[in-house]
Amino acid sequence: MNGVYYGCLVYADDILLLFHSVQVMQSMLDICESFAVDYDMKFNCDKSVAMRIGSRYNCICADLTLCNKPLAYVTSVKYLGVHIHREP
Repeated sequence: MNGVYYGCLVYADDILLLFHSVQVMQSMLDICESFAVDYDMKFNCDKSVAMRIGSRYNCICADLTLCNKPLAYVTSVKYLGVHIHREP
């Protein structure tokens, strides 16, 4: 936004992570999971998903995991009432 990169948007208990690679995203998920353990919090891993966008959105890549469960890759998400769709 306005030339500034924001990799994490948070509102109440909703978190949206935005990163340029699967490896960096997994690192951030690991940090979030560690934070949750330290502060006695839990993620709803069944509602957590991943969405790939950009020119390589359909390339096969490693699973992202949270709570030792793989995140499902989806083609659209809803964040704070805003629908975000991946366009081919």
